[in-house]
Amino acid sequence: MNNRTAIIQQIIRTHKVESQEELAAMLAKEGIQTTQATLSRDLRKLKITKQHDAAGQYHYVLPEPSRSAQAILLSESRAGESIVSLCFSGQIGVIKTLPGCANMVGALVDEHEHPDLMGTLAGENTLLLALREGTSHAGLLSFLEGFIPGIRNRLTE
Repeated sequence: MNNRTAIIQQIIRTHKVESQEELAAMLAKEGIQTTQATLSRDLRKLKITKQHDAAGQYHYVLPEPSRSAQAILLSESRAGESIVSLCFSGQIGVIKTLPGCANMVGALVDEHEHPDLMGTLAGENTLLLALREGTSHAGLLSFLEGFIPGIRNRLTE
């Protein structure tokens, strides 16, 4: 996230902003000049919407964290504990988990986004990782290790 979008979030969090013009003026006070088109893209990217308050005034609001995002925050420290094994074959990675944990691990992997990971598919206790052609298994393992402590210890052949 760049500095401009972080400041937009802070402004929305602390002020009732009713229009893009008002938001642009507040950004200008922070020393950030932006166009209306860039501001529209930023608001869309940040999933900021307008909502009315009790007085009927519309203003921008930040998105509520989804249950999935909350689960990810709670699960990061426990993800490594739920993984039984990890193995690679060609452009597929297979993560075996404790029963009921594959979806949580998949959501965590998806949230962290890796350019060489095309997607994940979760079952009850198995998570498939679809890798782009030529992806280094070692590189992907290092990426996973960045947010799933101990996953390297679960690697099998």
